[in-house]
Amino acid sequence: MGVFFLFRLLLPGSQPAGPSGLEIILAQALIDIAVVGFICFVIRLHGLPILGTLHYVRAPNLRVGVLILTGALLAITVLLASLLFPSPSESALDRILTTPASMVAFVILGIAVAPVMEEVMFRGFLYTVLADLYGPGLAVAVTSVAFAGLHFLQLWGNWPAMFLILAVGYILTRVRQRSNSLIPSIIMHTAYNAMIFGVSALLILLGRGTS
Repeated sequence: MGVFFLFRLLLPGSQPAGPSGLEIILAQALIDIAVVGFICFVIRLHGLPILGTLHYVRAPNLRVGVLILTGALLAITVLLASLLFPSPSESALDRILTTPASMVAFVILGIAVAPVMEEVMFRGFLYTVLADLYGPGLAVAVTSVAFAGLHFLQLWGNWPAMFLILAVGYILTRVRQRSNSLIPSIIMHTAYNAMIFGVSALLILLGRGTS
């Protein structure tokens, strides 16, 4: 974020202001990439193979189509469940997605970058460390809560949505545990995000078109 502010200050005639929605989205992507890079650095520092340590290995009986469908159905279930509860009139996403550029970046990065980065951080690294030290039971619980906590700032005040993201984190972590591989949860997470982000962006566009 400091780079964005410095860039603004160096632009002739620019006025220091809060970060735009596009800047926030790009900054989050850069932070995720930096964290994953640090994880890889730590793994190599201990002389371990990166992919093997993160369990990025092909799972037996890997059914990509089933995982994609399951992730999409999970997203639809979450969207339908969220309709049963009141939601804030303006969410954090509404305040960020204010321009076409921010919407495009949100959808692209949310589908192509965020699932891989978050799976590496939580179910690749954190889960593996906790499972090795304390067993899979505690690892599933802590990883699910940590994953949900990453999204709580976006959903703060919307308690049903926070509970739903906790449930999603638990399901993804259980998939990682049962398959002993990071690949299935990445596929499911990508399909989930594609459905959620695509529908969210579409609803925001339709809502602004009718206002």
